[in-house]
Amino acid sequence: MNQFTVLRQMFDVSMVIEQHGAIMQAFSTNTSFLENVERFQHFTDYEQATFQTSIFQKLQPHVEKQTFLQVTWNNRRVLTYVIASDNQYIIAYNILKKENAKKEALASLNSEFIIKSDAMKEVLSKVLKSAQASGTTLLLGESGVGKEVAARTIHRSGPRKDQPFIAINCGALPETLIESELFGYVAGAFTDAHKSGKIGKFREANHGVIFLDEVGELPLTMQVKLLRVLQERIVTPIGSSKEYKIDVQIIAATNKSLIQMVEDGTFREDLFYRLNIIPIVIPPLRNRIEEIPELIAHFNARYNEKYHFSKYFSTEAIDFLSLQEWPGNVRELENFVERAIILSDESLISIQTAQEFLNVSKNKSSHKDFSLHTLMPLQEAQELVEEQLISMAMEQYNSLKLASKVLGISQPTMSRKYKKIKEAQAKQDTGFSTRIILEKELDKRLRATAVVTSIGILPIDLEQAIAHLGDDTFLAPVSEQLTQVYMKEVGVQWGFIFIKNKAGQIVNLTASEDFIIPNGVVYIGSEVILQTIEQAYNGIISVTPIYTDEYGEWKTCCAPLYDTKGQIIAILGFDYAKDYVESELIKLSKSLNIQLS
Repeated sequence: MNQFTVLRQMFDVSMVIEQHGAIMQAFSTNTSFLENVERFQHFTDYEQATFQTSIFQKLQPHVEKQTFLQVTWNNRRVLTYVIASDNQYIIAYNILKKENAKKEALASLNSEFIIKSDAMKEVLSKVLKSAQASGTTLLLGESGVGKEVAARTIHRSGPRKDQPFIAINCGALPETLIESELFGYVAGAFTDAHKSGKIGKFREANHGVIFLDEVGELPLTMQVKLLRVLQERIVTPIGSSKEYKIDVQIIAATNKSLIQMVEDGTFREDLFYRLNIIPIVIPPLRNRIEEIPELIAHFNARYNEKYHFSKYFSTEAIDFLSLQEWPGNVRELENFVERAIILSDESLISIQTAQEFLNVSKNKSSHKDFSLHTLMPLQEAQELVEEQLISMAMEQYNSLKLASKVLGISQPTMSRKYKKIKEAQAKQDTGFSTRIILEKELDKRLRATAVVTSIGILPIDLEQAIAHLGDDTFLAPVSEQLTQVYMKEVGVQWGFIFIKNKAGQIVNLTASEDFIIPNGVVYIGSEVILQTIEQAYNGIISVTPIYTDEYGEWKTCCAPLYDTKGQIIAILGFDYAKDYVESELIKLSKSLNIQLS
């Protein structure tokens, strides 16, 4: 038995990589995993796409065995084993099984519920409580979300599981037949009545569960009679004066807003409160996207067995389907899977085939309603929108792969940007105070000031000054423009324009009066300033935290300056003394009604 056979038997997933990270081989019984790995040539790219944290930089080539605990983007915990051998690493993963009592309970329910999202875990918790209590339950949610599945799960997981489950669609019956269907009738009760009569759905469900689907469709006359059944647990067949006691758990369901119907006078308020003892809202599929792959697998297996096929969806097709809206919810998804299984000529259904069967319109209009109500630097606006979109995508899809696809960026880029956002959030969480909020607001204003004032530096004059370094004739217009800008800005201690020389050093082109560095001299400052200058050269208007140097305590803001072709050729900077910053924070705290802490 060779080592690769052992790897397949011992681990869920394994691979061999070269010491510098190139992926050489991968092993798994999971074909989806292998398809995924084949998309990557380097281990770091695979890790960025798969895990929230990377271990590659931590690997020690001289340590034979290393172990790490990693977490995937969909929050699966993985135990990672690393064996160093012959300038290679063997990476082996074991996916840790969740010790989740709710999930174990669900497995014993023989239910078709797929539970992965927090929203559906909450639904499951209420379903189990309803089952044990046998209480009257109202299932709410859009059409196709799985209300009947929830009702059957309540029945199967409670003390009534060995008793009848009777389902009736209140919206599918003519008004003239609803009463006889629910309560039954005696022989001769009306024309065409069956000679032996009928006991009705409530009596059929005695000791069990009755499921009233689309209860909002009941006419007001029937609502009165249903209310009596709920209150007294007694039914009287049509044409009879005899009352029958019943012991049933009543589960009603609707995709309508019963509260709105009560306000409109089309649904009785007292009946609503009687039905609404245990309300359970089942979320639409678009709010539990992480369950779509498992739902696809579930329906895939069902219809393969039903139609005697062996067809499966490719990873790319599943990703594509997970990004769709599914207005018809789980029912629409199930119908699609059945259609694809029947009609597809492929054993592995591709993304192209999935698109074809879904009839996705490429000209589908999208509603864009994004607006800003406050002026801010363009770069800041771009960063703000990017952060919001990335956070929204990760919150909705909980998958780096799906989020990157919907945003149209690569997984490594998505991983890097999302990691940066999370790190920034973590820093805020660990050091939270109202001062952070106020400093952020002040920094925004300082950046806006830098952007607006930088416009006063004419690109043509700046180009001439840089092209003729040392010539005061060409420098004078730029110096005069800087002085005018500097004099207008309250609180600015010093203003300056820096450029880079051929050696990449930062040089003072010109500055306000009494600036600490003469014109033409290389600037050697603190690391925090140099980072801010470099960010400005990359197009980012950046503000330092308060820092200390030999001249005092400062906050500095830097913005890029452009030539006539739109290229960054210099940066504008403003220094603000700490005393000014503190006074501005106090003013902001009063204007925003936030206590400075």
